[in-house]
Amino acid sequence: MKSSLTLLIALIVATSATVAAERPNIIFIMVDDVGRDWVSCYGAKHQTPNIDRLAEQGVRYDTAWGTPDGTPSRVTLLTGQYPFRHGWTQHYDVPRRGGGGLSWAKFTTFARVLRDAGYSTVIGGKWQINNLRNQPEALKHHGFDEHCVWPGAEAGHPETEERFWNGHLITNGQRSTAKYGPDTINAFLIDFVKRQKRKPFLVYYPMLLTHEPHTATPLNHASPPESKKALYAGNVTYMDRLVGKLIQAVDDAGLRKNTIIVFTGDNGSALPGVLNNDPYPKGKGQKTDSGVHVPFVVRAPFLTDGGRVSRDLIDFTDLYPTFLELAKATPPDGLKLDGKSFVPSLRGNEDPFEKRSWIYSQLGEFRMVRDWHHILDSEGNFHDLNKDPRQEREVSPLDKIAPGRRQRLQMILDRFPKNTTPPFLELKDKHQPNALSGNP
Repeated sequence: MKSSLTLLIALIVATSATVAAERPNIIFIMVDDVGRDWVSCYGAKHQTPNIDRLAEQGVRYDTAWGTPDGTPSRVTLLTGQYPFRHGWTQHYDVPRRGGGGLSWAKFTTFARVLRDAGYSTVIGGKWQINNLRNQPEALKHHGFDEHCVWPGAEAGHPETEERFWNGHLITNGQRSTAKYGPDTINAFLIDFVKRQKRKPFLVYYPMLLTHEPHTATPLNHASPPESKKALYAGNVTYMDRLVGKLIQAVDDAGLRKNTIIVFTGDNGSALPGVLNNDPYPKGKGQKTDSGVHVPFVVRAPFLTDGGRVSRDLIDFTDLYPTFLELAKATPPDGLKLDGKSFVPSLRGNEDPFEKRSWIYSQLGEFRMVRDWHHILDSEGNFHDLNKDPRQEREVSPLDKIAPGRRQRLQMILDRFPKNTTPPFLELKDKHQPNALSGNP
């Protein structure tokens, strides 16, 4: 009897270990304010060797969309819903401006679903979508076991403005000052990865770099460059260095084969760059393809051998269903997800029904949708992005295919509902300013 019980326990333990091994570790890296025009594997002049190496080892997606500004992109990816559904249609800093933050009673983030499914979860980087001084348990409610974050600049607390040198961070509930915030967060995440032995993990890394104020980094602090563009370029270089350190930590821990790493940006670049030897305009805040078209690189050795460039379309609502599929996790009953898993794309599946045929973004009341060739917005502007990537001229009236494609994209725009009430206005303090813009 005793031996039978021992055998049963061993079988249960072995089965649990097998199930855990089938579920990969997930690392999601999102750089702040960097578009394709500053990432060299996309044809940028500025060199980003660590991101390039990630692309060589994985899949580089040509066309991925966020939103034109920071917090709408973050809420979109965390909830798997478009802005018209979750209401965060404009950039809005809750700690700075007051009002309600992202409600865990209304929204279930992918982190919470994965944690409930047995993942260890951590966030390191930037939050801003709750006031962590008034809601100190918000990150735990949203699904994160551990955290090391810059909470956002909090009204009435000037010390919280600092995010880089002498950065104000909250680490597992404790506030402190970091010598250089991005380094402290990166080291915290590396330590988290090293400690994970027993079960799969999720790392959500919304990086502080390369948002303004563009300051010197530890690489050029002794003699900082004078121009804003040179400072920004230095920030991009240091961002790439930190990405490389985290990837190296994963590989050194022997976790490469069973870890998916996703790298992207939250919106277009904060400064003009260079793309394929041509000047490229600033994208951040712009109601154009350049405002939302972000780098998107995925390394997943258990799904693809890498070295591939994909034309498949991706937008930020796709991250949620992808992570759930990888984790073999079930979304809560009644949850409406707008995205589509890109796991079939990573596997190289050519079935068009397994992939997207359009992607969507918006800012305020402005909306836009695109397919592989054309883009249409809610103001009636229609462009062929293959022939006119800067959207400077209308489609030629001689193009016989364009009218049908325009009609199809218009039908997609027409079926979306009106914007819901922004969550930060539902509990808005009447004494706080009602601006929906400002420095993110």
